[in-house]
Amino acid sequence: MTPYSDERGVEMRDLFLETAQDLLQALNEEGLKLEKRPGDLETVRSIRRIVHTIKGDAAACGYRELSELAHELEDVLAMERTSAHAQLAEVAFAAADNFGALVTAYHKKHRLPSSEALRKMIHQLEAAPLGGKARNKKGPATAVVWSEYELLAARAAIDQGRRVHHVAVQVDRHCAMPIAARQLVINAITGMGDILAARPEAGSADTTQRLEFLLVSDTASDAIALKCKIPTVIADVKVVALRAKNRKANPEAPDFVAAVATQPAAPPASAAIAPQNHRDETESEAKHSALANVSENILRVDAERIDNVLNLVGELIIGKSMLQQALNEFARIYPKEAMRGRFADAMAFQARVLNDLQRSVMKIRMVPVDQLFRRFPRMVRDVARQCGRGVELVISGEDTDLDKSILDAIAEPLTHLVRNAVGHGIESPEERRRLGKPTQGTVRLDAYHHGNQVIVEVSDDGRGIDLEKVKAKAFEQHLVNSEDVTRMTEAEILNLVFRPGFSTADEITEIAGRGVGLDVVESVLHRLKGTVSIETRPGQGATFRLKLPLTLAIIKALLFRVEQRLYAIPLNTVAEIARARESDLHQVDSYEVLQMRNQVLPLLRLGHAPQKAAQAGDGKVFVLVIQLSERKLGLIVDSLEGEEELVIKALDNQTVATDLVSGASILGDGRVVLVLNLAAVVERYSKARPEHAGEVVAGLLLPHQDGLRARPTPEVRP
Repeated sequence: MTPYSDERGVEMRDLFLETAQDLLQALNEEGLKLEKRPGDLETVRSIRRIVHTIKGDAAACGYRELSELAHELEDVLAMERTSAHAQLAEVAFAAADNFGALVTAYHKKHRLPSSEALRKMIHQLEAAPLGGKARNKKGPATAVVWSEYELLAARAAIDQGRRVHHVAVQVDRHCAMPIAARQLVINAITGMGDILAARPEAGSADTTQRLEFLLVSDTASDAIALKCKIPTVIADVKVVALRAKNRKANPEAPDFVAAVATQPAAPPASAAIAPQNHRDETESEAKHSALANVSENILRVDAERIDNVLNLVGELIIGKSMLQQALNEFARIYPKEAMRGRFADAMAFQARVLNDLQRSVMKIRMVPVDQLFRRFPRMVRDVARQCGRGVELVISGEDTDLDKSILDAIAEPLTHLVRNAVGHGIESPEERRRLGKPTQGTVRLDAYHHGNQVIVEVSDDGRGIDLEKVKAKAFEQHLVNSEDVTRMTEAEILNLVFRPGFSTADEITEIAGRGVGLDVVESVLHRLKGTVSIETRPGQGATFRLKLPLTLAIIKALLFRVEQRLYAIPLNTVAEIARARESDLHQVDSYEVLQMRNQVLPLLRLGHAPQKAAQAGDGKVFVLVIQLSERKLGLIVDSLEGEEELVIKALDNQTVATDLVSGASILGDGRVVLVLNLAAVVERYSKARPEHAGEVVAGLLLPHQDGLRARPTPEVRP
């Protein structure tokens, strides 16, 4: 019978399933370290601590299969088998994969996967000869490892001024009932204080002769030892009082504080407390405990809750716009009203507080890209081995913050790009040696802020992209005709690699060749209102550059009108605004262009061209110069409405059935404004025939707002 309520059990399982991903990631990282330094005993111990934490947490949640498997691995890792260090990294990787599959099965309530392959590797490790420094069965037992939660409970007791004792009990080897002996010891120490932790855990079938406890008690250590020394049952008892770190006073005291304080904030991992001889309890404690360095104010919150708060902030911003609109109307009707100034001051104060609130909520949504980047070292290692190549992954800018929803969305595109860099970009060791390059290739992952955008780059020092081969493959796959091939620019040729089904691979492998991957990259970036561009240097490598907005929820936008309809585009995409007459616009190959500062700017008319010649010559238009990747394009609009901070609302296909619109927003006066998806607009313009390019975009875009305005506001759903 479980001591926890069912609700408590569900909460524990949810917490375990969430933290297990951090633990498995840490296991992968330690495996990579061990692969580079096979004889590093500290890394082996770190792996053992992680496995122990997984074992304990899984057992507490009732996940018996995972707990038993981790227990088997922990037992083997506890022995220092120096001859098996070369295989330990492979075992760590296999354990991370198998544990991850089990966690996923628990989470989705699927059938549990087989663990026989991992058990076979564990048994092979178990059969390896012991190292010279390994402990034999008659020697002292290995140090017990406490979980993070147990250590935190012990630390909290120490902070409250209470004594925490490490009680190590050796059961008499002639005792016929070790389980009964354990219960007798528990009964003996229960009356003296609170048991924070026990090894073996309660309910465990482990019949080991050694029992260890963390006990919170004000009783002296000698008295605890005397109470536990049960004749004919217990052979030996050692009790150590744990305290804050003070090396000068007692250099051999248990390093309990340091073990906790040096734990990484994420993922959580348990730390070891080695049993030591009893020391004088009157030694002075350290004035400043290192435990204070451990963060206690980290709170895990479901992303949906943060989204709800951000949505409410968005509604407040709409309310602020409505109040500002009403205040402007009031000032126009009553220009001499004395209350007007007080209203304006209140509005200014509200706007300032609301801006601070918005920034604070946005910071909550921001997470470092390291949460995504740290997945790739293991993946690069596996793909490189599969391809028979030596590849080093260099990561920088991992502290760059990005909206959590965007970070999750770019996980798949980045995976495709990194795998392509290893499978397509990096040459074989023989080819690199022939070209005078180091046999080990380099793939770089970098992230940095640029204005109100985040740039993520994936680059390699491989062979680069062969433009002629791309053109030949595109022609062979009927993606372009012979006329298009001759007049395409380098950027247009490189963009062909994003076409669905396109691949330059000569043969299909598990890594590449199926033409699936890069088209996913472009489609995801379009959905995120971002862009992707390519730079290539033949024989030196290629760089894929992703430009992403910091967030998709609230944007600074430029509002404009086309044929009396209101639209908006993100302000950061507008390079400049120009005013021109219709007579200044020229036709080149059926495309409209404008000459600006000795450069020809291609134009896209969102509305319909004027019919009368006189009107065409005298009419003035605004040209919004937008820049997407390395390409500039001018949007012809009728008039400008100004800048506005917009709260983006998603639209389903029943409301607006076109990818040219990425969302909508509600202005202070209740009007609905459509936010254009510039990447889709430019792509549609590029694919259309010259004489119909403007009409295609206008025909798809303009009719939709009438239908949207006819609907009540609640149809625009967050």
